[in-house]
Amino acid sequence: MIAAGRSLLHARPLLVCCLLALALRLPLAIWGQNFISPDEIAQYLGEAHRLVYGQGPVPWEYQVGLRSWLLPGLLAGPMEMAKLAGLSPYAGVVLVRVLLCFASLSLVWSGFVWGRMAQGLRGGLIAGGLAALWPDLWLMAPHPLEEVLAAYCLVPAACLACLPRTTSHLLIAGFLLGLSFALREPLAPAIAIIGIALCGQSLNGWVLGLGAASLPVFLVGGLDWLSWGQPFRSFWLNIALNLALGRSASGLFTPSPPLLYIAGLGLDWLWALPLLLWLAWRGARLAPAAGLAAVALILEHSLISHKEFRYIFPAIALLVPLAGIGLAGLRRGYISLFIATLLLSGPLLSPFFGQSLSAERHAFALYEALAARHPRLIAVEYADTHFMPLAPLFAATAFTDAQGAAQADAIVTAASSTRVPSGFTRLLCVTRDPGAAGPTNPRICAWTRTETTLPVSGDVPPLQLAFPAAAQPFRIRPP
Repeated sequence: MIAAGRSLLHARPLLVCCLLALALRLPLAIWGQNFISPDEIAQYLGEAHRLVYGQGPVPWEYQVGLRSWLLPGLLAGPMEMAKLAGLSPYAGVVLVRVLLCFASLSLVWSGFVWGRMAQGLRGGLIAGGLAALWPDLWLMAPHPLEEVLAAYCLVPAACLACLPRTTSHLLIAGFLLGLSFALREPLAPAIAIIGIALCGQSLNGWVLGLGAASLPVFLVGGLDWLSWGQPFRSFWLNIALNLALGRSASGLFTPSPPLLYIAGLGLDWLWALPLLLWLAWRGARLAPAAGLAAVALILEHSLISHKEFRYIFPAIALLVPLAGIGLAGLRRGYISLFIATLLLSGPLLSPFFGQSLSAERHAFALYEALAARHPRLIAVEYADTHFMPLAPLFAATAFTDAQGAAQADAIVTAASSTRVPSGFTRLLCVTRDPGAAGPTNPRICAWTRTETTLPVSGDVPPLQLAFPAAAQPFRIRPP
């Protein structure tokens, strides 16, 4: 009875932190109509949609076998459930986003456990609460990206590495570290740091930890074998092509300065940046491996020419719970409350906060308006990383390039285009969202056929997104 009472006493504060986290995350998942990165659509939701509906553009990564089908396969499950229930494709996307919000609670759990280790239930509430409230964590929660899901595995593994070295802890943490690697290979240095802390000097620990970590890696390697015809193809080809593209990045990626991440975090968090780093340093005394892993991730990605802030999301997901430990260690309650207010006010008052909430809503609005017309074939003349076809909004719609405009019953092109055939009416025009990264785009318009929809005659080749020359030798051709 005493043990059960203690368990209930610990469960209630954790439940409070989780409900607080969901209160911020679920509205964004259900009503938010934006995307953070083009990969979210082209590489993951779009390919999951293609698995379920058999329609959609084919990115070059899926023409050469660069990507594993692990993440699209996982996302296809909820989308298939929505389809079987007779719901729209977007309902499946919403279900995916909701489930991802629940997966993000692993960060809240980690913060709570670390805080409780340091300062009891009060510490658990403070550290778990900070993980629930920190804007970066709930803004990214509904977005299916490799870095995000890998963080949901990496952070609890780092937390388990601080707990007593039991068989269950070793197996669970080892599996999570292996899954982190399978999702995001560049996390290897951070995974190694946490793995060393997890297994220590125990031979049994290394056997159990490495054995559990190898399971998801071998499963994903086997999935590559089934889907691409070669085991571990997405692992080695990812490294090979990134090296090749890194040497010839002109026209593909814009090189970024080494201090971009630090400068960007300063703009994103304002005065909260030095406060969070100081508190994370205090918290890292309880979990040094987690602190070292966060530093290693930021340093590693700072040395890579092509930089996107989602790449260091796992580091942010480690730093925030560590800062929660440091915040819980401040003895005076009013000081903790004042610093917590300063911490949260920085990112909330940053000019980038609103942009994160509304990123690429204009592109979403264009394709949503088009989806309401239920076109059977859309010809896309203008597509870049932000106005790519949002295939997950459609059911039985095929996409082709501008050459198929004569057969299409809808067209997406620049407003200034002279290639729109007669018989089409402009439905909607949008521009890139204000403040979005990259050069200013021309106005992009959706056009729909005003006459009776023509039947699609013959096979229409699927729209294929930009194909770099370095990938051509690896192209997979049907037998």
